[in-house]
Amino acid sequence: EALKQGDYETVGKKMYETHIGLSRKYEVSCPELDFLNDVARQCGVTGSRVMGGGFGGCTINLVKEELHDGFIKRATESYEQKFKIKPKVYDVIIKDGARKL
Repeated sequence: EALKQGDYETVGKKMYETHIGLSRKYEVSCPELDFLNDVARQCGVTGSRVMGGGFGGCTINLVKEELHDGFIKRATESYEQKFKIKPKVYDVIIKDGARKL
């Protein structure tokens, strides 16, 4: 409902809460994804959470345009320094989503 109303702050808060639950309660995250989630929060990113089946993979992040470049730079540089792997970044723009044609 919050997404439909454009309430991105609530959506972002739910994303962070979901990540914490997936990481701590269900244990389907990993140190790399938890690290990226922490970096997102430190950079002021609106929301971040594990994406996909868990146990590695990726995070999805809701990032304000003015924070985008700084977040990408900090996340990629700090991730590569810590894990010795250069992460891939995919910019995604949300559109209308799935619906009947």
